[in-house]
Amino acid sequence: MRFVLGTEVSCVARQGGRGRRVHLLVFVPGFPASERVNVALARVANLASDGRPTLRMSPRDLLSTVLDAEEASIVIPAHLWAPWYGLYGSKSGFDSLEECFGDLTGHVHAVETGLSSDPGMNWRVKSLDGVSLVSFSDAHSLPNLGRELTVFEGEPSYDGLAGALPEQSIAYTVEFFPEEGKYHHSGHRGCGVRLTPEEARRNGARCHECGRLLTLGGMQRIEELAGREVSVRTGPDGMTRGDNGRPPFRNLVGLRQIISEGIGAGPHTKRVDGAYLELVSQLGGELAVLTEAPR
Repeated sequence: MRFVLGTEVSCVARQGGRGRRVHLLVFVPGFPASERVNVALARVANLASDGRPTLRMSPRDLLSTVLDAEEASIVIPAHLWAPWYGLYGSKSGFDSLEECFGDLTGHVHAVETGLSSDPGMNWRVKSLDGVSLVSFSDAHSLPNLGRELTVFEGEPSYDGLAGALPEQSIAYTVEFFPEEGKYHHSGHRGCGVRLTPEEARRNGARCHECGRLLTLGGMQRIEELAGREVSVRTGPDGMTRGDNGRPPFRNLVGLRQIISEGIGAGPHTKRVDGAYLELVSQLGGELAVLTEAPR
C-alpha cells in the first residue's frame, strides 16, 4: 500500500465583500514537510479541534502559508460545487479560480469534482480547462472508502502525483452517479423539494412549499458558469469520453447500495452488512485462486 500525507481544511474568511467558506485538500511530500506545515498553520488555528480544522484565513492565504512552509505542497479545492463549502458553491463560493486565489492561481493544478458532479459536467466550464479534474472518496466512514477514485498515469509516488496534475496525466476517474449526490439539483430538503435548473428558474429562488430560499445545487451553478456544451458518449468499455480529449471517466454504483436496493433494507443495516461481507469474502477467495494459478 502506497500513500501520501494529506488532510482537508476549512477556510473561513471575508473576501470580496462576502463571507467565504471553502474546503481545501492539502498534500505534502513527507513527515518533515508535514511538521513544517503544521507549525505554520498552528499559529493561526487550533489544529487539534477537529479532524477538518477551521482556519480563519482566505484560501489564497492558506495556499501562501502552505507553500512558504513546503514549496512542494499540493492544494486542491474539495467537492468543487457543494453549496456551502465548495469553491464554486452557491452559498459562499467564487465564480473563478482567479477570484479565489488571485496571484497564486498558477499553483492550483487540480479541482475535486465531488459526489454531485462528474467530469462531463465540469467540461462545460471553460475556466477549468487548464486544471486536472480529480475524484476522491470523501468517505466519512470506512464502508464508503474508495467510492470515487482517480487512476493516475506515471510513477506511483508523491513526485509522480505532483507531476501528473499539471499535465492532466490521468488515465480515468471512477465517479458516483452525480444524480445520487446530495447537492446535484437545487431544492429544499426539509420540504422534499428537488428541482432541475430549468424548474428552479421557472419557480424562482424560493421553495414553493415554505417560501424559504432554495439551496442551489451543483447543476444550477454549472448552468450559470458554463459557456458551452460538450458532446459526451459512453463506450462499450463503460468509459465516458468527450470530444475535447480530456481524460475519460466511468460511473459506478457501490456494492452496498446494490445489495440494499436488491433486498429492500437500509444500506447500513445488519442484513446488508452480512450480505456484503459474504460476497466480498467469496470474491476474495476467487481472486486468491486466480493469483495462485500457474500461468
